[in-house]
Amino acid sequence: MRSPSGYWGGYVWTFAKGGADPADRSPEETALREVLEETGHECVVIAPIPGEFQSDTCMTKYFLMKPTMRIIQHDHETQEVRWVAPDQAFDMIQLTRTEKGRTRDRNALQRAIETKALYEPYFEN
Repeated sequence: MRSPSGYWGGYVWTFAKGGADPADRSPEETALREVLEETGHECVVIAPIPGEFQSDTCMTKYFLMKPTMRIIQHDHETQEVRWVAPDQAFDMIQLTRTEKGRTRDRNALQRAIETKALYEPYFEN
């Protein structure tokens, strides 16, 4: 989970996300870049998370990822990053001030949990 600097947009805890950069060649590349910038964690994409998720300002597509060992300092858009269990993540999402934001993140997390169950061998060791 990441906490946006100044709780931008009413989000206390949320997931890394952002728009495409002209250098990005695919949605997966955009997602990997945003996760690295906003959390400091380099990852590999395991699978797309089915669906698109609406917030107050945009429609977001997410990807199930696995972190590599490379970690850098996150950018100025993030004030804190935490690895937490899913039940704790659901509790943290409830702190978001907008209903659409809470709903988007709860739905994305639930769908990620369901997707991860299908790809469990990719997460062993």
